[in-house]
Amino acid sequence: MRRLPIIFMLSIALFSACKQDETCRESKEVFLRVGFFESVSNKAVIIDSLTVFALDQDGSAMDSLLYDNQKDVSNIKLPLNKEEQASLFVMQLNDLPQDTLFILYQNIDYFISYPCGMIITHTLDTVRSTHHLIKDINMIHKNINTTDVQHLQVLL
Repeated sequence: MRRLPIIFMLSIALFSACKQDETCRESKEVFLRVGFFESVSNKAVIIDSLTVFALDQDGSAMDSLLYDNQKDVSNIKLPLNKEEQASLFVMQLNDLPQDTLFILYQNIDYFISYPCGMIITHTLDTVRSTHHLIKDINMIHKNINTTDVQHLQVLL
């Protein structure tokens, strides 16, 4: 009978350790998710060729080619700068003139757990772009975290 409480306590400790391990296995990647849509019909658009790279805050090119002539793209994931509160991306769609996407946001430290650590999530504030091919941008979800939802609709 003495062993029953010990076995019970060990099973609880084992279960809680597995639960923490499952939480740590969940995605910790935080991306801005962008979809491309036709401005009149609001239907999803597939881009034949897409190139995207990031710019520094001063507008100089960074060594960060995110998409290099990617084919048949309807949505993309962009990493926001965790050390700043703004990110700039240059997009070239179908060999047409480039558009620049300017994103302002707030960084939020999110503590997952002691064994898993923390991540930085974001809350969108303002999104602007040049208008060579992009006609407008709709902000769908302001909170950017590990959830797989679309945050922006780029209307072409």
